[in-house]
Amino acid sequence: MDWGDLPHDPVECAARVDAAFERSDPEIGRVVVGLSLCHPDAEAIAPRARRALASDQRELRCLGLTAVSHMVRRTGEIDDTTLETVRGLLRDPAREVREYTGTVLSDVWIFVSHSRLPGWLSRRERMQGIKWWFVMRWTGVSRRLRLR
Repeated sequence: MDWGDLPHDPVECAARVDAAFERSDPEIGRVVVGLSLCHPDAEAIAPRARRALASDQRELRCLGLTAVSHMVRRTGEIDDTTLETVRGLLRDPAREVREYTGTVLSDVWIFVSHSRLPGWLSRRERMQGIKWWFVMRWTGVSRRLRLR
């Protein structure tokens, strides 16, 4: 099953994703991403994305993160359970999953109203900003030192 094969009806689309999970379709990650691109309701996307995030397959976790990212960008919403699931992936054994999780959390910070987000995400994003500032300053200082 390819996400391009998903029906235009959001309810039927979600039902197909559930069926793909039940039969352990090897393309389930792409189907979940497809759902996040075609369904207008975050409440329908989030449980299926969380199911992908809980997978023992690294690629499926990454595709689940992609689905969360698309969901947040399209709807501007994320529930607390999904956000905590994504937060847990910051400690994932796979380096690429941890790195991609940081990118998804930045998307959450950008597209969801800050008043609806927990304090830990606010602190994390501020620390990321400070880290970025120091890296940029150090790069500028070291560049000037090399020119001398």
